[in-house]
Amino acid sequence: MKSCGTPFYRFARCLLSIFSFLFYPCKLINPEQANLKKPFILICNHQSMMDPVLLGVKFPQYEIHFIGKREITKFLPLKWIVERLHMIAVSRHMSDLAAMRAAGAVLKSGEVLGIFPEGRRSCGSPMEQMESGVSLLALRHKTPLLPVYITSRPRPFRRVSMVIAPPILVDSLARDGIDKSASDQLSEQIKQVYRDLESKNNKKTSCA
Repeated sequence: MKSCGTPFYRFARCLLSIFSFLFYPCKLINPEQANLKKPFILICNHQSMMDPVLLGVKFPQYEIHFIGKREITKFLPLKWIVERLHMIAVSRHMSDLAAMRAAGAVLKSGEVLGIFPEGRRSCGSPMEQMESGVSLLALRHKTPLLPVYITSRPRPFRRVSMVIAPPILVDSLARDGIDKSASDQLSEQIKQVYRDLESKNNKKTSCA
């Protein structure tokens, strides 16, 4: 996969690729599913602070604009870094309208937006508790979703698998109007995709 991105993003990805290879090995399953035309929203279950690192490393053909919690930006040196990695800081539960507008601007500009729909690190079955923001964004911008499933919590020196599922298309739902019913339908579709991923891969996600 061809690497892309701004110079700082490429530099950071290079360093983190070496770090993850040495300490957090990760196997990518179904990489052909990732050949998706931009813009789209990359979604993933969330168990560890390493999740966005592994996604950035394993998708070198895209420059992912992740949505992350605003608390990260309170530490100025870290704020400087994540801003240059294009992180969009958002308040808890994605009720931050400015962050939602910034996320929409990423999609309008034809880029890839990265979201952890659970809104926090979560144990147990993935996506059973989701924030509504990802469904609303996808519907408003008629943007496909690319589901990624990390089969277990990344831990040092233990290989994890990252499974890429077929894209979730939203055109038909968006065509009938963007309302709570459409958002709920899309959220349920996302949940079902992750139930199937979990069942097929015979693993329970766990923070243990």
